[in-house]
Amino acid sequence: MQVILRAFVWDFSPEMMPSTFRRFREEWGLDGISFVVSNPSKLLFLPNAEGEKLRYADEGAVCFRPERSWYAGLSVMPVASELCGRHNPLKEATKHAKAAGLRVSAVVSCCYNPLLGKLHPELTVQNALGQRLLHLLCPANPVVREFLVRMVGDLVTNYPLDAVELEDLGYLTLTKARDLVTDLTITPAADHLLSRCFCEHCCQVASEQGIEIERVRFFVQTELEQFFIAPTELTQLPLEWDLWEGLIEGEARKVIHMRMDIVSSLLALLVEEIAHKHDKRVHVEGHLLPASLWKYGIDRQKLRELAHAVEVDAKEVAPDRLPPYLLLNRQVLGDQAELWVRLHPSERFVPNRQAFLSQVRACKEQKVDGVVIVGYGSLRRQNWDWIKEAVALLKS
Repeated sequence: MQVILRAFVWDFSPEMMPSTFRRFREEWGLDGISFVVSNPSKLLFLPNAEGEKLRYADEGAVCFRPERSWYAGLSVMPVASELCGRHNPLKEATKHAKAAGLRVSAVVSCCYNPLLGKLHPELTVQNALGQRLLHLLCPANPVVREFLVRMVGDLVTNYPLDAVELEDLGYLTLTKARDLVTDLTITPAADHLLSRCFCEHCCQVASEQGIEIERVRFFVQTELEQFFIAPTELTQLPLEWDLWEGLIEGEARKVIHMRMDIVSSLLALLVEEIAHKHDKRVHVEGHLLPASLWKYGIDRQKLRELAHAVEVDAKEVAPDRLPPYLLLNRQVLGDQAELWVRLHPSERFVPNRQAFLSQVRACKEQKVDGVVIVGYGSLRRQNWDWIKEAVALLKS
């Protein structure tokens, strides 16, 4: 079983990288390390980082210096974080990690990028009310698709990566925004309605497939306007396939399938660039409940055909509830894709050390293919012992 540590490049000072990464490999027993490419927040508090503990940065800026030739003729390119200064932190980190004998991967956020959305609103989701969700890039937009393909090409060409981990792939939701403030209770159904895209590209694809997309948009708009006045029956219902696909006399089903085709084709393009052209592994973010993937436009069958591994986030799942979730994912993935699990050794998500280790045991008993341990720099040092115990348990 592979055990990978997920971290920010900001967790490590360049002069300490060689010794730190050797310790991960030789003393902790880790197999690899994955570096988060995009800043996930405007403020990072990293109490055990080797450099500054508080770091302010644009949410969505990247920790590497993009090679401009990869983005020639494109209206958008990644924005390097001001924290980079004159350096290329990802280049330094990946080089030292490989020299220490660790497998190295990069975590790429695909369709969540508030920084690019604000700079290029025409690339973002446009909901039924005509409003742009500036933190969400639309996977149907040709420029977004080309940008993501070129960015992963830039990464796998210029950095010694063994894999790319794709997160936030597909049609995301309003509540993905981390600083959302509202007095409304936004149910999953309301979130879904608020976040469906009716931009020109989605509408064009729908029209080409004979979908009455304006009828669908009007239905969603009307439902939302009623929801703003008072909770509606639909927005209080569970977000389940059998219910939602039958809406609007079957037009909703056509839209759901259209969006799964869009996201599947985008994933295929990324796999072509990462795996087929550059022979690197592709890991894709999944869900503990695979039946919910349709909400994001992810087709379970295409996912298991295209991805080398599917990663599910189990950090908040009680240990006794984890095995059924893992078994369900195994049944869906079959032997076509590996199953990896993300865990977070922190009291924020589990009551104590024993609860975390119980999660680890559940992963071992279910014979998952890999475990990704998240949160290195943001943990207390005493929690690093949790990580070492988890690795020892998984390797025993």
